[in-house]
Amino acid sequence: MEKEKKVAENGAGLVAEVKELLGHMDPMIYLAGTADNTSEMLAYLPDMDPAFHKLLLVKTLRKTMRDDLSKIIEGHIDTYLKEQKGKMRSENPVDHLVEKVVSDNSYDDFVRDARESVECSVQHITDNFDDEIVTGMFGSDDDTTFTGSPNDSNESSLNSSLNQSGLLFLHPAQYLNVVKNFQGIKEYESWHDSLNILLAVTPGEPVMQECWPDIRKGLKECLFDDSSQIFDKALKVHCKLLTSQVHSAVKEAYLNLLDTLAGFYMSKHLLHKLPVRGEVMNLKSCESIFRILKVLIEFQRELPLLWIRYPERYVDDMVDGTFNLLALNLSLKGGGHMSIWELYCVIDPDASWLRRWVHGRWGRTKTFAAMRSNFMVLLHSVSCCVLHLDSDVGAPPSAGTTPTLSPDLLSHLQFLHSCNFILAALSYADGRKLFPVNVPTKDELVTIQGICQILIKALNRNISKVHNLEISLLIKKFCAQDEGKCMILCDAGTVELLLQEVCKVGGMDNNPEQKLNLSVVSSYIEAVLLILEAILTTEVGQKYILLGRKRKSSSKSGLAGVTSSPATEVMNLVYILLKSKLSSSTLKRLGLSVCCQLLSSPVGVHICVDHPLMNSFLEHLKERQRDVCDDKLPHGHDPSTTHIILSVPQSLPLLTALLLSYKGVFLLEREGVLPLVLTQVLQELARNGRLNSRILATVCSSVEGCNVVGKLRVVEPFWDVVCELVRGDGTLAGVGQQQQLESDSAVETAVLPLLTLLATHQGTRLVFRGTSIGEKVVTALFSGNEVLSELHTIALRLLAAATTVLDSAVFLQDEIGFQEELLRQQSEASSGPGGDIIVDENSVLRNHILVKTYLLGGWGERYLPPLTLHHTQPYSMPPLFSHYPPPREYIPEKPIRSVHKKQNEVWRFLTETRHGLHDSGWLAHCRKAVRSVLASGDDIKSWLVMDILERCVRALQSSPEELLPGCPVSSAVPSPTSPTTNPASWWGSPTTQSPTFRPSSPTSTSYHQLSSPQAAAVDLVLRYGSELQLLIASPSVRENFTDILRYTQHNILHSSPEDCDWFTMVMFLISGGNLDKCGTAVVGLSRLVVGGVLWPALADALTASHHIAVREMTWAGIIHNVQLVLNIEIPTLFLALQVYTDTWVWSVVGEWVRCVFIGVLPWSEVCHYLVLVLLQGSDFIVYFLVALLRHLHPSIIRHSSSHTSLSHLQTSVISGWRAGDHLTFMEALCRRHRRTVLPHLTRPLHAQRYHYTPKQL
Repeated sequence: MEKEKKVAENGAGLVAEVKELLGHMDPMIYLAGTADNTSEMLAYLPDMDPAFHKLLLVKTLRKTMRDDLSKIIEGHIDTYLKEQKGKMRSENPVDHLVEKVVSDNSYDDFVRDARESVECSVQHITDNFDDEIVTGMFGSDDDTTFTGSPNDSNESSLNSSLNQSGLLFLHPAQYLNVVKNFQGIKEYESWHDSLNILLAVTPGEPVMQECWPDIRKGLKECLFDDSSQIFDKALKVHCKLLTSQVHSAVKEAYLNLLDTLAGFYMSKHLLHKLPVRGEVMNLKSCESIFRILKVLIEFQRELPLLWIRYPERYVDDMVDGTFNLLALNLSLKGGGHMSIWELYCVIDPDASWLRRWVHGRWGRTKTFAAMRSNFMVLLHSVSCCVLHLDSDVGAPPSAGTTPTLSPDLLSHLQFLHSCNFILAALSYADGRKLFPVNVPTKDELVTIQGICQILIKALNRNISKVHNLEISLLIKKFCAQDEGKCMILCDAGTVELLLQEVCKVGGMDNNPEQKLNLSVVSSYIEAVLLILEAILTTEVGQKYILLGRKRKSSSKSGLAGVTSSPATEVMNLVYILLKSKLSSSTLKRLGLSVCCQLLSSPVGVHICVDHPLMNSFLEHLKERQRDVCDDKLPHGHDPSTTHIILSVPQSLPLLTALLLSYKGVFLLEREGVLPLVLTQVLQELARNGRLNSRILATVCSSVEGCNVVGKLRVVEPFWDVVCELVRGDGTLAGVGQQQQLESDSAVETAVLPLLTLLATHQGTRLVFRGTSIGEKVVTALFSGNEVLSELHTIALRLLAAATTVLDSAVFLQDEIGFQEELLRQQSEASSGPGGDIIVDENSVLRNHILVKTYLLGGWGERYLPPLTLHHTQPYSMPPLFSHYPPPREYIPEKPIRSVHKKQNEVWRFLTETRHGLHDSGWLAHCRKAVRSVLASGDDIKSWLVMDILERCVRALQSSPEELLPGCPVSSAVPSPTSPTTNPASWWGSPTTQSPTFRPSSPTSTSYHQLSSPQAAAVDLVLRYGSELQLLIASPSVRENFTDILRYTQHNILHSSPEDCDWFTMVMFLISGGNLDKCGTAVVGLSRLVVGGVLWPALADALTASHHIAVREMTWAGIIHNVQLVLNIEIPTLFLALQVYTDTWVWSVVGEWVRCVFIGVLPWSEVCHYLVLVLLQGSDFIVYFLVALLRHLHPSIIRHSSSHTSLSHLQTSVISGWRAGDHLTFMEALCRRHRRTVLPHLTRPLHAQRYHYTPKQL
């Protein structure tokens, strides 16, 4: 009696706990669609639900277990310890104790009591269900007792036919009645009732019944029925099951629909509902089949979003069933009824369901496994494409208003479906493994390349505009911006097939100047251009079209091995389209887009810039320039003109593509149309907000471009945007961390164009002298009110970027005197008189600028402090300072120079050949000696470098091809003691003796005086030479230095350039301050082609006599060829430098060349650079830069995706570089690319405007 009372009390007490458990499981029961599986859910609930242990029922049962079994467990433990006498056995004692507790009678009593308590609680809830409902609807928290139920019946509402959601709950016997209605004599009324019942019940309930197989057969019969009402309701039942949350219901409904479609082919009585192959299809006669197919395809499109939730065997059944159905009744023979695959082509010609199935890796694996098992589906798709091309089909007819489809239209739909089906398989590696395919109508296997050729052949047939557009869109969707797919397309020879056929169809087989018959091939050419545009969106496609078929990027012949490039044929096609008056705006737009994509690559610029299309376009720009200069409206074009005709909006993409390359900028400058182009393009880009740092960097590499940019005033808004962002950020209060990060990122993005401009000397002059930004930046730098503002920090960053360039550093010191101001600010930032300087972000920036602009040197020659506080190491960094000179900690200890000269192979070679003949044979032996020393790890000392330079110059002067045009071949070996000639007649006649150096009086008024920036550069270099122990400290050294610079400006450069002549300064250091040796060397180099490449100031001085613009040799010559070689040899590094960075780091590399690497590399490596270029040839400067960038590859890749890529390359010290370690790589580049790079690099130096003599300048 007590036991029963205890159970009753526990049962009443567990009602709340059971209610909480049921409420906790309500979402899972709702998703399952039934409560029949509740016991299974409870079994897995502890493992699936992390909140299981927090349930009140679980806590109550655990508390009861502790109360009832604690004493029993303790007793078993004591007994166990006594038996073991304090010693533990080897096995786990827990298992032994658990077995004892479970076998105890008390544990059985606890389990029984707990079960009875829960059962009583459940029974209590069931008996009082109506009261519970009323309590939830009408009760209050204070009054929870009720005298009776609002339901007059004694039966609980839980057992009623309808619940609160309006769904019907049936007894299993009622489902048997439904089965009887389906299996008995066909009575439409009973079928209607049964279908209505199935529509009203919970979706998952019928599938859970034992009689579901019979219900499934009945539903299938309803789908076969001719009655539209029966069919509609049966289809609705399947749709309801497909959209339910019960996994088994979804699977059963899907498989039943598949079986229904297969049943149409299995029964002779149903064949009449199938369309006949080869005849006109009446959609109304087979409406039921197409409605089922439409439901299936819509579900198949959505299935990948859900199938990861289904049991894996369910997904396997559905995928296998789909391909089993598609493979049903496939036959290539004529006649018979259309297969399911052919009906799929009508509903979904794009095969969109398959594309979604193979998109994810999990679904892709299962789909291709099923396709491999039912290989007939893929085979039939390939066979359909082949037969479609082999048959003489015409243009696909358009679908009319009548509900019929002609056989031709059906054939076209099947062809499109086959193409989409095949391309979906080819898009992934697992699908490509299914090829090749053995098509019965073909003598050979159909490979992946064969499939691509089939598509191109279908396009080349030019059946109709719709046909051409559909195939081109198929191929574009397949390969656009996908390197792997584009490689498949290119390897199949599709580009060649297209270009061959477009020439034939357009009537320009052997005559590119022939007019194109656009009335015939307009849509076809549009399709070809769409495909070419898609191919050119990838790096693989670009290189394939530019370099030719199946050429590796780094073959032994380099670009010189490209005998015929598809790019030429593509440019011919675009050229003819642009010249034709019948070309539509769409064709011109596509043609220009293809041309711009070709020019986006350095290889494309190299190959295409000399094409007649570009020449004609330049002539068109010249005419437009003349119209603008004459201040008149553009006149009508001559009908007989041979150049292309483009409107301003049409020409903007091509002009922008040219302005994004150094080659294009200087080409426009040489032709005299750069101001016109910049006026049109920059204003349009600024209006659209697309004026970025890249185009500013390339444009401002030209002096004329800088002037035009200053006049257009397109740079000022960048500083205004920075100020607005900074001030707006300062006025915000309480901004979140995410907003702060976004604001900082916006400021960084706004500063990038200014940082890129300041990376070059001409850009710095533009900012500080050609625009109003300079005054604002100076105010932010030196005004006392701005010292603590963020604008001051940004201005310091801009100054740090500008002073990285040596020419900019001396220019800004003369312009704004920044060193004195920064020292003053450092002194004011000290903790007190004579105290230490406070270390913060601004003081670290100032310290970096002060050290960088006072001391020259590369790795190991100076300590360059970090640019940011984040990279500062307080314990190892030298102290900050507030006056010059900097502390000695910034200058590492130099080893004491040995009095004895080290004898290496170069020294021995020079000693043995001092009095011999210096010719090409001597050069070859000298190269071997230099290579041997550099490869061994030794350095070539300055005194040996000067000896090599002197003899090398003499040897090169004896070779006509090494001399600048107009220079006579040297017949005598010059020496400092030989008779001198008038410097003005160096190149006067072939009989003139070789030039020697003879400086005039230092007080000569005919020489240009050094400017203030040049004088500051002299101090900088003298300081550097003294630290390196290259120069002897004496008053005559500075005087000699000034004399050689003035002499060079007057007699060789014939002007006082804005940039400093760093090459002559380096030669003065190499000569150890010897005026005669330095003068003789620079005079000899001024006559050589290698001098025009190696000596930037000399190349700029040849502007008047040669077809070369100022700075063109550096940017359009050297840097362009570096981009060209790097794009071919190390494409990942090229992409990191040119594509993935927000800035244009090539500006930094160009300035390295213009300053002869002084301050960038250690002095020994500067000497090695000069020796290698002079001995190996002018193009070796390109390979030297490529090897240097490869050495920096890891660091560049690490910073390529951030805004710091430019500043990192500017301020980081190039450590660990030795030219000898990379000599093998440079020589390999030379062998591969010399035939391309050398002629292209030296071509401007061989193109004279007139006979070159100094006096004519």
